[in-house]
Amino acid sequence: MTARRFAPALAVCAGLLALAGGIRLYLLADARMPEWKPDTAAWQRDEELLRTELGRAPRTWEPAQGPDVVVIVLDTTRLDRLGLYGYDRDTSPHFDAWAKGARVYDQFRADGPWTLPSHASLFTGKWPITHGAHGVPLESPQQAGPLARGSPTVARALRQAGYRTVGIAANKAFLDPSWGLSQGFDVWLCSQLKPAADGTFDPTADRVQRMAQQALGAPRQGGMFLFLNFIDPHTPWHLRDGYVREPDKIRKKTLPGGGAWQRATERIMANREQTPEVVASWSEAYDSEIRFMDEQLGMLLDALPSLGVDDNDYVFILADHGEYLGEHDLVEHSKDVYEQVLHVPLLVRGPGYTPGRDATPLQHHDVASMILAAAGVPGLPDAASTPSSGVQVSESYYARKRDLQNPALATRFNRVRRAFVQYPYSLILGEDGSSEAYDLAADPGEQAPVANPAWLPGLTSAAAAWQAAHVPTATAATDTPVNIEALRALGYVQ
Repeated sequence: MTARRFAPALAVCAGLLALAGGIRLYLLADARMPEWKPDTAAWQRDEELLRTELGRAPRTWEPAQGPDVVVIVLDTTRLDRLGLYGYDRDTSPHFDAWAKGARVYDQFRADGPWTLPSHASLFTGKWPITHGAHGVPLESPQQAGPLARGSPTVARALRQAGYRTVGIAANKAFLDPSWGLSQGFDVWLCSQLKPAADGTFDPTADRVQRMAQQALGAPRQGGMFLFLNFIDPHTPWHLRDGYVREPDKIRKKTLPGGGAWQRATERIMANREQTPEVVASWSEAYDSEIRFMDEQLGMLLDALPSLGVDDNDYVFILADHGEYLGEHDLVEHSKDVYEQVLHVPLLVRGPGYTPGRDATPLQHHDVASMILAAAGVPGLPDAASTPSSGVQVSESYYARKRDLQNPALATRFNRVRRAFVQYPYSLILGEDGSSEAYDLAADPGEQAPVANPAWLPGLTSAAAAWQAAHVPTATAATDTPVNIEALRALGYVQ
């Protein structure tokens, strides 16, 4: 009788234990990561494609006898997620080791918060307001404004000086030739690179570094300008066994491509509601991609001496922008001008660059001049430079069309905003009248705006002077079809 009395309670307990076990099994199943396997078929296709393109690249002038110049852009890579900049998780051991022999810039900031404007500034030496390659308002029929055809670029100047110019870009969305960034390159591999067998649309770091070694090792005369773009930290993130260090944090449904991704991102950006478990999942996935990229980048950096890139040559490594992982109620990038997307790494190795830390304020447009100076080539016409006052200017023009077309987000993002940084002070101004001031030394994450600090009038005057001195360039029209499939793969359109 006693057993019968407790039978319902025992059944309930058994059910709860089974449910708990089921939940645990679900979480463990959610945390399982596939083993990364090299896609040798993709490697072979890449090798054949690059060999063909190098063979047909026109050479009608004397080859340059200057040093090789290698420029590596780590797409979507936050400065604060790298060990050499203080991150306490093991994400970048190979990069950190290489950095010991490099000039490491601590105050480098992006010209824009996403790929197109930052690369355009890197290639033209101009701010986005001047080169015009940036976002467009909601009412525009375009996805964005390209770099105008015929623009003077670093690659064009080096090519005219006799350099072989080769670009290998993994970001097939906004480094596709339709956006004008391939101007001046003898070889530009991007949209031709096929998806992998596992469905990965954009080439992963293993493919980029193998093609880079092939390009540098190919027979040639004179100097080479090699531009590389690694895309791995950009969404969608690809989980791999060994690179995800805390798999129990991963909630696959909350990641890009998962059923809860869009709902979670919209909740944060529209309603300002944070879910710590979701943010932790994004952070773990993001870090895992940096680990994978770092390992592959290390293979390339270790191989450079055997490929002829030695202490007499130049290597620039930088990011085009960072990534929001919930900070400021933001996800991804291309939406605003806070430090998480603007404060990015820059490292240089080569003659004249003594290893060590450097606090000089620089931006992408400054790197254009640094590249040409390394090659001994005259600078670009009308190139900008960071003001002697040290004020860095970063510009955000609207956001990706996917966000602007969302009624819950359009009001927030259909605007132009600029960050004026005179370290340690930051002033963010919007053409909609918005204004925020921060002390970056005391508040590097810009979590608490300061009201009427003593330094604000001076930085406000500098911002007004900069804006008065720059007339916006009209946005150009794309003259070739845009690769919508590539934009969709990286989340720029639905």
